Amino acid sequence: MDEFDIIRRYFLDALMPDYVSTGPGDDCAVLSVPSDQSLCVSTDTLLVGVHFPFNATPEIVASRAFGANLSDLAAMGAQPHAVTVALTLPDADTEWLEGFSNAARGCSKLHLCPVVGGNLTKGDLSVTLTVMGIVAKEFALLRSSAEVGDDVYVSGYLGDAAGAVKELGKVDANVDLLRRYQVPEPRIMLGMALRGVASAAIDISDGFLSDLGHLTTSSRVGATISLDTVPLSKQLLTVFGRTAALQLALNGGDDYELCFTAEPGQRAQIETIGRELHLNLSRVGKLVRGEAVVDQDGQALLGTGYRHFS
Repeated sequence: MDEFDIIRRYFLDALMPDYVSTGPGDDCAVLSVPSDQSLCVSTDTLLVGVHFPFNATPEIVASRAFGANLSDLAAMGAQPHAVTVALTLPDADTEWLEGFSNAARGCSKLHLCPVVGGNLTKGDLSVTLTVMGIVAKEFALLRSSAEVGDDVYVSGYLGDAAGAVKELGKVDANVDLLRRYQVPEPRIMLGMALRGVASAAIDISDGFLSDLGHLTTSSRVGATISLDTVPLSKQLLTVFGRTAALQLALNGGDDYELCFTAEPGQRAQIETIGRELHLNLSRVGKLVRGEAVVDQDGQALLGTGYRHFS
């Protein structure tokens, strides 16, 4: 098969929403965007040996690629609109392509985010997604709009994915931790529910402290974090113990949970959102004047999350 055969066989989907007037197969996709909405766009590349293991199944590759990229839309409070997929493959392995395209199609349908185009190239395995989402004008959640006095929250539990990386290849690896790494859940519904409630947001991809640092730097504030309130899952505590689990939660990557801030007056509304979504939302600290991120005792918390080229 050549690239055009692969596109026709694995990536053409006749069922497209009304707002997609031209999908895969032309030079560009043609999309409509409601006049009262803004378009949010983000691109991420996942590389073999960096973002997923060399022996990862095609289903895991697709799930991680979609989860990581859609998480950026969640952090903006955006509703998924469309996605393009650029895939670099060492060869046209039909079994691999079948598994990847089925998983990609499942992610696309689950999050109502049609694949409208992309690219195929021969080379070392990598996946690049460009996700597009829509949000009512002036309602996008930004990193730069937090204020001194705001509460700091995180969704779900932190550190599970980083714990899973340490478990990869073990015969008795914890299956719950592995799933959190292999099939990340972008918090799309949470992001949409936080529009008009949260003051700022960011997704946790490179580690909680590192990503919180991006938010505080953008908003020109500092933060005090109560380490006892950082949410740790039972499986992470069981496998690693509290001390190691906390370090994984603070500095491990790939959680794809949301870190967000909100005025104290929004606490009741945030509790309601958590109940309605059946999602743990933990208040872990407060924004303060200055630039430093510190713990409850005033000790500096320095993020050591993943950084390319470092």
